[in-house]
Amino acid sequence: MVAENIKAFARSQGYESALQLGKWHEYDAYEPLYSVKKACPIGPPLMILVNGETIRMSTPEEAYQQIDGK
Repeated sequence: MVAENIKAFARSQGYESALQLGKWHEYDAYEPLYSVKKACPIGPPLMILVNGETIRMSTPEEAYQQIDGK
């Protein structure tokens, strides 16, 4: 997946950009980044998950599994 497509997806979800975290299960995982000029919402630490041409946000359950190392 082209990095610009991932950043465009992040922007479409209200984020500024995305930082590559590495692999998580069968996905390339990215941390969505907020603009320092905007307030950061409170909620689960969601990830952007990429598998081939598919880009999606993680579910809250997936986000917590990644933190727990599962």
